[in-house]
Amino acid sequence: MSFLSNLFGGANQASQEQTMAMLAGLQASGQNATTANTDLTKAAASATAPYAALQPTMAAGTGALGNVLGLNGPAGSQSALAQLQTTPGYQFSLGAGNNAINAAGAANGTLGSGNQQTALANYDQGLAQNTYSNYVTQLQPYLTGAENVAGGISGVAQNLGNQQAGVENQLTQNQLGLLGGIGNAQASASLANQAQSQNWLTGGGKAIGGLLSSPTSGTVGSSLMSGIGSIFSDERLKEDIQTVGELFDGTNIYRYRYKGDPVTRIGVMAQEVQETNPDAVTDIGGFLAVDYGKATNFASELGGLLEAA
Repeated sequence: MSFLSNLFGGANQASQEQTMAMLAGLQASGQNATTANTDLTKAAASATAPYAALQPTMAAGTGALGNVLGLNGPAGSQSALAQLQTTPGYQFSLGAGNNAINAAGAANGTLGSGNQQTALANYDQGLAQNTYSNYVTQLQPYLTGAENVAGGISGVAQNLGNQQAGVENQLTQNQLGLLGGIGNAQASASLANQAQSQNWLTGGGKAIGGLLSSPTSGTVGSSLMSGIGSIFSDERLKEDIQTVGELFDGTNIYRYRYKGDPVTRIGVMAQEVQETNPDAVTDIGGFLAVDYGKATNFASELGGLLEAA
């Protein structure tokens, strides 16, 4: 394993492991939401089944009530009349009543008279009215039952919708939290790599930093820097910045601390290097990192020429 792998490998591996764990959590969260929605749908179907079983009967009853009340047009009224005439007991009562009136008319000599016909008409009309009223009364519960069935099905559907919305909302919250965790893990790895590289670069803020700030050591300092790759050196990450010297090519050397870090460090400023040597600067996650080998190459050459002279 290379030096850089040893230097950065721990933080990167930890980030990868955290990322993989959170991705597994995302997958499990989605599967749990799917299972929950499936279970809720099955429960709703079970709760709806009794209402669904009653629907045909309630529909037939309310249809008959509409017919007898004249709400379904002439065809409905004809159907209601036929239904009334076949109502259990109606034909028996009609026949029995008429026979009684006819027998009475025969006994008192009024059979076929106007009074006997009036008596028959009154009896038949009264029987029809009573039968109609009783029929309407018998059909009323179907209207209430239909309302209850519709309300029950609607309530189940509404409850299912609310519970599934809750599941989806919880899934969204879980996903946002896990995605945020992935971002934090990756950001933590980047910051850890940055801190490790700067600690190594400055030797605790002294050894290698001294080489960079010493004009007579430019060649040695550049040689050391060329082996470590790009290092975060964005001025937005730093505070307590003070100029302490410059390289042979005029590049300023600063003493500074990373925000929130008490350790004093020595190095260049990425924004300045970007102006004179953009090939030495890389954007990593929105912050600038400097390849010290490229950034100090020209200063090293100048230092070598001065030393040879």
